[in-house]
Amino acid sequence: MVVVDPKITARSSRLLIRPLVMEDAADIVLMRSHPEVMKHTPLVPSNDIEKSKAWIQGCHDRDNCWNFCIELLPSETEAHSPGPQVIGMIGAVRAPEVGYMLNHNYWGKGYATEALQAFMPLFFEHYSGGVHERFEYAEAHTDPELVASQNVLQKVGFKLFEVREKDFENPILGLRDSWIYRMARPDKCANTNDVNGNTTPAGL
Repeated sequence: MVVVDPKITARSSRLLIRPLVMEDAADIVLMRSHPEVMKHTPLVPSNDIEKSKAWIQGCHDRDNCWNFCIELLPSETEAHSPGPQVIGMIGAVRAPEVGYMLNHNYWGKGYATEALQAFMPLFFEHYSGGVHERFEYAEAHTDPELVASQNVLQKVGFKLFEVREKDFENPILGLRDSWIYRMARPDKCANTNDVNGNTTPAGL
């Protein structure tokens, strides 16, 4: 069982990245029930909180899954700002693959970029060898039409590595292509070429 050490956190100006726990199920179901949030995932939308609890338990049961919540911190400029709110999830879904999901109400505000920038150092530190497997890169899969997600990945330092045709069975959209983005471990300094012939860090 892989339950993330509660002391492992990251913080940005607006967000706290902290381990996913069973008590987050009520916030998770808000995301998992929204059709647009789930559109490009292998799951259909569901408002069943028990299914969200089972999903969280499944994350904890898999060795290659290392997931966190994205909390929106209280605003220092608003006198009646609420306490921390869970607005998304981020983590290693099948290491070295990483991914994120945001509550639809918080799209378009830069939170995904901010959260991924905060998470990636945690990923490379965790998967650095020793107790845990070492990965020389992180990988993210996107649908061709997810331009916003591709922009997030590129802002953080991921580069397009490969296009896989008809390799993902979407329960709503059918067979879809996958665009594979990779980000090298920061200590990699040599270069190679990506799918478009652009220079990218070694380890990709």
